[in-house]
Amino acid sequence: MKRIALLFIGVILACSTKPVVVDEQTRGAIKQLTERLAQQPTNMPWIYVLATYHDKAGETDQVVRWLTRLDELGWQHGVSPIAFKNSRRSTFGNIVAKLDAREPRVNNAEVAFTIAGQRDLVPEGIAYDKLEDTFYVSGIYRRKVIRVEPTGRATDFVKEGQDGMLGGLGMKIDQANRILWVISSTTPEMRGYVKGQESSMLAAYSLGDGKLLRKIDPAPAQLNDLTLLEDGTIFATDMGGHTVVRLAPGADKFETYADGFGFPNGITNDGTYLYVADFRGLHRFTLADKTRTKIEVPNALLGGIDGLDFYRGTLIGIQNSIGNPRVIRVHLDTNRVEVLESRNRLFELPTTGAIAGGTYYFIANPGLRSFDENGSIWPAAKLSDPVMLKIAL
Repeated sequence: MKRIALLFIGVILACSTKPVVVDEQTRGAIKQLTERLAQQPTNMPWIYVLATYHDKAGETDQVVRWLTRLDELGWQHGVSPIAFKNSRRSTFGNIVAKLDAREPRVNNAEVAFTIAGQRDLVPEGIAYDKLEDTFYVSGIYRRKVIRVEPTGRATDFVKEGQDGMLGGLGMKIDQANRILWVISSTTPEMRGYVKGQESSMLAAYSLGDGKLLRKIDPAPAQLNDLTLLEDGTIFATDMGGHTVVRLAPGADKFETYADGFGFPNGITNDGTYLYVADFRGLHRFTLADKTRTKIEVPNALLGGIDGLDFYRGTLIGIQNSIGNPRVIRVHLDTNRVEVLESRNRLFELPTTGAIAGGTYYFIANPGLRSFDENGSIWPAAKLSDPVMLKIAL
């Protein structure tokens, strides 16, 4: 859930009006990516990330150089302003405008409702309860979970910090047993964050009365998102460990299921396959025997997907770590990618969504850009009430 780009060695939130101090880590990343691109000169995601590192180093001329290379390669994902806060707009504005203009504009989304009175929630995870036609939304900054009616009226379901709640991330509902599963992890954007005290937990709440039923604590240090199987098995992504972990029904400890990911994020299943998104792309596992394959679509970039949902033979995901954010649909049978929403004026780093019936719902403006480089939230005036968008599938 939590955006991959911000964890890609801390590049994206480099923001300062002071002279740029280039740390050893940034220089090392620039060197490593430059060497990799010498071997794979047309790897556009690497080029984009390299440009963001040069921005962190305050090297606008190199930013322009690599963005120009993206233009030559036909880049169609635009340029996220949050990734280039150190570059001089007067210098690289022309190439940014050129790349942004090439990005297709697709506007299928409509406003479903606004969640009033939750400006500093910083919403992340979304789950839909079809029995009561109700949404549950987790909050990173406020460290809680709210219950939202279709009108947008919200009430606290898990109060701030209750049961040791950290920054609210992925959630899923076990409809048969009326349970809401919630992942929460330490994150710089949560209120009360203390650097060096990273931890995660998984909690189960009764949808009937909101009581805590179970808590797996501690869990892997950077749990992010989860998916449920019908037998009660839980799979979750661990961004810190670059792994997918598994919790067997009734177990009180996670076990490693698969490793070798690059910041695994969104995760879902269709009963036969497990699908995992990481910074580099989409991975599919056959649940019966753990056979692993990478999903490839010709002329399409599948890296940097955050929220991921399975729907009628397709994967719905929010791609927010490479270029401007967009909602995409991967058609698994015909092996093609469809852009459902892009260049929406309300977008402010959307992260995840949920499917209700035949409609996809997601928050357009979580407020994740309203933090400085130390993870401190800016004045509340910088935030807006979260707006839930919907797209008919």
